[in-house]
Amino acid sequence: MAVPRNLSIRRGHQRPWLRRVVVVVLALVVAGLLWALLLGALWGYAWVRLGGIDLRSLDGDVEPLGIDGAVAPTGTTNLLVSMTAMRDPTRPLEPALMAPVALLQIGGPRADPVVLLLPTDLSVSVDGQGQMTLADIQVSGGSDLLMRAIVDYTGVRVDHVVSVSVEALPRLVDAVDGIELCLADGCRAVTGAQVAAGQFDADPVHVVRIVAGAVHGVARAFDGASMWLAPLTAKRAVDVVAEQIETDVSLRGRSLLDLAEQLAQPVTPVIDVVPVLRHPQTGAVVPLDEPAELRFQHLREGTVLEPGDVEAELRALVLRNVSIAVFNGAGIQGLAASVEERLRDAGVPTVGTGNAPTFAQDRSLVTYRSGDDRLELAAIHVAELLGDVDLEAVDRSPTFEGEEVDIAVTAAADLVEDDA
Repeated sequence: MAVPRNLSIRRGHQRPWLRRVVVVVLALVVAGLLWALLLGALWGYAWVRLGGIDLRSLDGDVEPLGIDGAVAPTGTTNLLVSMTAMRDPTRPLEPALMAPVALLQIGGPRADPVVLLLPTDLSVSVDGQGQMTLADIQVSGGSDLLMRAIVDYTGVRVDHVVSVSVEALPRLVDAVDGIELCLADGCRAVTGAQVAAGQFDADPVHVVRIVAGAVHGVARAFDGASMWLAPLTAKRAVDVVAEQIETDVSLRGRSLLDLAEQLAQPVTPVIDVVPVLRHPQTGAVVPLDEPAELRFQHLREGTVLEPGDVEAELRALVLRNVSIAVFNGAGIQGLAASVEERLRDAGVPTVGTGNAPTFAQDRSLVTYRSGDDRLELAAIHVAELLGDVDLEAVDRSPTFEGEEVDIAVTAAADLVEDDA
């Protein structure tokens, strides 16, 4: 049977069209496979390079880093973040701390993340080594010892440890060709050099805002979708992270990308600083018992963290359980009672008033037992409240009504004039 001429022509026109479709489909499949191979190679490259550091206190690859007794609310991710000097692989020494250590808590019952800053010269107890500053702990034992000391000190469970060099964020920003940094005064495009210029502002809270904004910007460029769209950019970011950022091994691979996606959320963290008491003359930190227990409790329980009046908090800590007696050293009626009233109005507790052995005091004097830093600071605080008075450390504690007291205020006529 003869095939109609028009049918033969129609089939002849279909075959080239079908061939073109098949070629296009095959090309897309091949391109997709090549792209998948590229991403797979990038993933393997990231897995190898972002291996994490081996922390002795890490029990298994994905176990939380909290030591027995350390807690945090369900659903939170808790990071210990330190900023260090630039890492030099040719030097075996641990890099020095360059900024306060941050405890970062994401998720859980709070809407916004919380950042609690611990000053580098904060003194904490280290097993077998006594009291050490965080700066000394970092140089001595790196992230492992620093993490264990802070977890012991705060009682807050830590899920991941991240140690960032001062070069990391600026180089990451440049690796993703700049970011949009959003702060209180608005959003603007910034380069790595501009981020670096703001990392060491005098105000640590401002530094955290800059770093948090930069991290958000970089994380947006380093999430899972961006790896598909810009693998070469992701590769540059992986190189910077591998060279200048250390993490524990539980942040390897997908976990790191999940964390990046969390940090990419446009939120403003609540920032607070652990209060420390510094000697007004030397600037050294004076150890106090549990100076920030309430702040640690907020992180352990997930309650709202409200930065308080740090000066009032420290003053209360200094004066807690300090006994202060006021003596009339000039023979002026009502002088000791007047000075006592001034101290109590300023929140300074006293145990009572009395007369000095003599009324020959020319200048008012604050006396305290030497050898106790907290008593010295309490005496300095009392002297500052009273004005231009003398301060004297003595070998034996002053006494009041036959009992030892920590501080004695002997008032002279100069306080009458000030009180008038």
